[in-house]
Amino acid sequence: MKKFLFIFLTVLILILVGCGVEPHDHTADDSIYHSDTATEDCYLCGNGAAKDGENLLYWGQDNIALLSLNTFDLKPIEINRYNRQDGQLIEEYAGFVRFGGGGSKDGGFSATLLIEFDRGYASGILDLLDDEMLDPKKAASFLCSDCLNDILPQDISQCFGVGAINLETKELRLFEKKISGFGLGDFHIDCHLLGQDDDIKQIDILIFYCPIRYEEKS
Repeated sequence: MKKFLFIFLTVLILILVGCGVEPHDHTADDSIYHSDTATEDCYLCGNGAAKDGENLLYWGQDNIALLSLNTFDLKPIEINRYNRQDGQLIEEYAGFVRFGGGGSKDGGFSATLLIEFDRGYASGILDLLDDEMLDPKKAASFLCSDCLNDILPQDISQCFGVGAINLETKELRLFEKKISGFGLGDFHIDCHLLGQDDDIKQIDILIFYCPIRYEEKS
């Protein structure tokens, strides 16, 4: 019996030691999605977005935009107003609100929003339309492999093809079925799904501009 226990313990120790010899490689094997888009042409970490003359004006602004990952069509939400001529932030009382929206160029999503400049928020309805489903192959035509794997979850069935992007930092978050809100820099986005689990066509969104009120004490 003692001889059996000795042999058993010896084998167990060898197995445990062997498990610690070869660590798991967490490099390329962890990448789920592949893209042929080069880093320099990526719309987030490269210069791809600079080729879009229509939206070039908005990049770098302290604002949020709705964005389709299927078409990379952009709809800026100008809670912070900027001068169209010199690009400077307008830091003064507006005295009016803006109500507008419309569909994206390629039939992706549509949004109808009320923007309250002086109180720093926007609210409205996002119609998902063709962007109800996310197509990773379409997203790969705009994003490099690194950005694609950073943004897309493993289970893409839980997210939609449209999200919100911070135009200043280029931080992007997709709207997801199980997430009712998230932050993007100085903005917070509340999103409430309208419909059943398998038939969600709209999202009720509320976007607040809420920068940190007080500096952290040193």
